[in-house]
Amino acid sequence: MTAFGSTLSIAFGLGALVFAAQATVPARAALGDTVASVQTDRVSMKGQLRTRSEPGYSVQEITAGNGVLVREFVSPSGVVFAVSWSGRAMPDLQQALGTYFAQYRTSVQAQRATGQRAGHHHLEIRAPSLVVHAGGHMRQYFGLAYVPSLVPQNLSISDLH
Repeated sequence: MTAFGSTLSIAFGLGALVFAAQATVPARAALGDTVASVQTDRVSMKGQLRTRSEPGYSVQEITAGNGVLVREFVSPSGVVFAVSWSGRAMPDLQQALGTYFAQYRTSVQAQRATGQRAGHHHLEIRAPSLVVHAGGHMRQYFGLAYVPSLVPQNLSISDLH
């Protein structure tokens, strides 16, 4: 191999490695993060952001090009206390749940191991630090995840819309 071919191979290899590393870095806007990080989700999802205010919270709605709608519910103190999703595809739950994703994954694995979760149609996790309701079928998914301790006082989860 010539010196040029060798250098070119190394350059392509390093480029592929850098690209792969960037592709696996999740965005940091997520459950428990601040409202300032929502913009990271919008960029990652290649979506459009719309903000609206409700009594006691605000909603950051991101509509992705693939039709997935992710809503991040933000407390008056600026913390994302709940995330919901709906659409033809599942969003990246590792991105949406952030640091709570490990607890989500552990709960799903425990439910499967005990036979509580045999299918993919409905999921319910109720833990002191994370609640998740999710379901759907091909091309129609939905879900809601929230951290009970972060929900603003005088707000019921059933009020979220």
